[in-house]
Amino acid sequence: MSSKTSPAAKFMIAIIAIIVLLLAGGVWLNTNEQTAMRIAFVPGHSFAEEAEEPRLDYADDASWFALPSNETYVNLAPEGIEKYSEKPNVDVFFVHPTTYLIRGNWSAPLDDSATNKRTQEFSLKNQASSFSAAGNIYAPRYRQAAFGAFFDDGTDGIMALQRAYTDIVVAFDAFIERRNPENGIILAGHSQGSLHLLRLLKDRFDGTELTKKLVAAYLIGWPVSIEADIGAVEGVDICDAPTQTGCVISYQTFGKHGETETITGIFNATPGLNGTLRAGTQMLCTNPLSWTVGDSANRTEHMGSVELLSGNAPLPAPIPNFIGASCHSDGILFLAQPLLNEEWNQFTMTGENYHAYDFNMFYMNIRDNAHDRALAWTAAQQSTERTPDGTNE
Repeated sequence: MSSKTSPAAKFMIAIIAIIVLLLAGGVWLNTNEQTAMRIAFVPGHSFAEEAEEPRLDYADDASWFALPSNETYVNLAPEGIEKYSEKPNVDVFFVHPTTYLIRGNWSAPLDDSATNKRTQEFSLKNQASSFSAAGNIYAPRYRQAAFGAFFDDGTDGIMALQRAYTDIVVAFDAFIERRNPENGIILAGHSQGSLHLLRLLKDRFDGTELTKKLVAAYLIGWPVSIEADIGAVEGVDICDAPTQTGCVISYQTFGKHGETETITGIFNATPGLNGTLRAGTQMLCTNPLSWTVGDSANRTEHMGSVELLSGNAPLPAPIPNFIGASCHSDGILFLAQPLLNEEWNQFTMTGENYHAYDFNMFYMNIRDNAHDRALAWTAAQQSTERTPDGTNE
């Protein structure tokens, strides 16, 4: 038997390295804050000591936060915005970010009411809803890794992330069984959700027929290497045009004077999906104002931010021409102007990291692009179904 470590295993080892480096270098926090966060959020027991809750049965509608048959937060639109008259033949598989924010468990209990409420009122409302015009949204519940997993200096956090990923794989397979097989597929997530979807691209799309169904993968809020990650997935490319399909989108939002050295250092020091170090490769930065890679765009291309409101408040009216943004050579998306208003800084992390606002900052651009990209995929499929004389086969 070969002693070599597989690329998938190396990728999981990379996540361990990321967690350790988060603690050592401090992506978001200084040393004292790291200690405080570890005390506040890392569980006081080992992963092995925690009773494993059974995985959900994804054939059961109750195992999903959102399904096409349910009226949920994903169906909301910002105030004053009318629904598109045409809905593409596309299904959206959306994976929410970390919403379990206490130290009780390594894996979020599936019946934790506060976590489920937060998932719906924050992620589904402010993030998943931006894809409602692009297709039918499927959003699985899953045993997400706790917030504290990202501050663990051992292997417990990585085990929690692995458990979460196994749920996502099973949920995706159930999604494939549930959906219309003729429809296109959008993968969409944020943060922890994007991490799981990046792995899913390798495990379920690499060199398979599913790549022909892929409209796009919106892997927002998690660093992705063009060469070491996307280059390892046969049949999938990076998105470098607004209506390109079969491709991946990713960006991390920082303020005009954002401090990104630690996150880029971690990116360079860890291997990608191909098992090789990302050092010397390019972090993918898709500008959500132009939908091209490594580009700059001014506020005239900004279709509208939507303020992040907590609780069950409806989505407010968009703010058009709000801000410009540019992708720098390090693969980070920088805002063009400082944001001094309190409503856009309530959840900002140290170093002007606007991670929590990755969706809301560009909400209308995401909404419009997902719809246009889905229509482009649908039109391309209809074109291939026609015979040379213009009739249907």
